[in-house]
Amino acid sequence: MIQCAGTTKKWPADQRFSILSRVHIIEDDTEISSLLSTYLTGRGFECHVSSSAEDAQAHKPTNFDIFIVDIMLPGIDGLRFCQWVRNTSDVPIIILSAEKGDAKRIHGIELGADDYLEKPFNPRELLARMNALLRRSSVGGRNHFTGKVGFSGWVLDRTHQKLHGPGALHVPLSSTEYQLISILIAAVPEPVSREDIGSAILNVALDPEDRRVDILVSRLRKKLSAIQHDADFIRTVRNRGYQFCAALQDMD
Repeated sequence: MIQCAGTTKKWPADQRFSILSRVHIIEDDTEISSLLSTYLTGRGFECHVSSSAEDAQAHKPTNFDIFIVDIMLPGIDGLRFCQWVRNTSDVPIIILSAEKGDAKRIHGIELGADDYLEKPFNPRELLARMNALLRRSSVGGRNHFTGKVGFSGWVLDRTHQKLHGPGALHVPLSSTEYQLISILIAAVPEPVSREDIGSAILNVALDPEDRRVDILVSRLRKKLSAIQHDADFIRTVRNRGYQFCAALQDMD
């Protein structure tokens, strides 16, 4: 296997994936960015490529599900770009660098990167790391709201971790109930499985008889319907989990 290092390269053959996530590749080496984009597109990703941080900053970070950022960029470097993303968004970031050693890696993590991969790298390893970050990021959700999210007269304030019903009525939620509604909203329009909810919120691996997630969902539904009797926002999707079904509005 020839790995990606800025010289002659060939991607390995492996199985195809259907991830359907949006990745922004910020890389000034056109050969690397082209091959990486082709590789990821073939595995179900929607790819956008920028050759500089300045070009990348023309797009809102929340337009994407994950960033792949080279450190050595012309103009604004990759580390400063990571900092810029983190000022407004929690979208996952993987840094790529030809520099060896811990200093840049540690600095990148301190500035908000989620992972760091040295060149030359195995594209299958990069793919595995991307998938792991996407699973952990809002349980794979596509919505990366960082402020207020509106739906049907309700507002979820993610900055202050509060939920308000119609008329700005505050809805008292436990920490697990707040996490649950946040995860479901982040995953819209997809449902979230019981297993993913259990892992993300309760930090447990659910067995088929474990009803803790179902009880948590029931508690949240009751609190919503106590404020508005027809607040039927959480649907059960057979064999797939729970789905938040209201239309969302970014209010920031």
